[in-house]
Amino acid sequence: MVIKSRGMVAAMAGVAVLAAASAATATAAQSARPVGAAASCGTSIDPNTRIPGGRRHTGPTLRIGGATVKVRYGNAKQGAPYYVWAAVSGASKGDPVALEWDVDYGSWADFGVCSATVHSGGTQNTRAVKYVHGKGWHLEAQACGRHAGHRACTAYWP
Repeated sequence: MVIKSRGMVAAMAGVAVLAAASAATATAAQSARPVGAAASCGTSIDPNTRIPGGRRHTGPTLRIGGATVKVRYGNAKQGAPYYVWAAVSGASKGDPVALEWDVDYGSWADFGVCSATVHSGGTQNTRAVKYVHGKGWHLEAQACGRHAGHRACTAYWP
């Protein structure tokens, strides 16, 4: 079949270029975390009331000046789902702490940030998100904090 209209050929070429650009954009979005995206904490719990002290564990830890930022994880009882959260100690009033998390199956479609600010006492937890996993994928999380003008993040857990 031969198309005799130049306008039709130009329109078809435009559609092809648009489709290729959309595919490239989708691939880039899957390989890199969106900068400045408005992530939310998602479904979460308060680890102070839901995770008993004896069932809390510490993951990667980082010192920022006199403050310590760490990934914490635990569950309510044996066999119950695990939750993960960020904690800071030795911080100043107003210092932020955040849990940055994502589900690592090749896409940044499932990611979030749970943030909190130290109000007093130098210690603060974020809310906790449920650790999810499946065949070939799992939730990853890191704790980030800012103290004395410096921001840093722990290694990812697990």
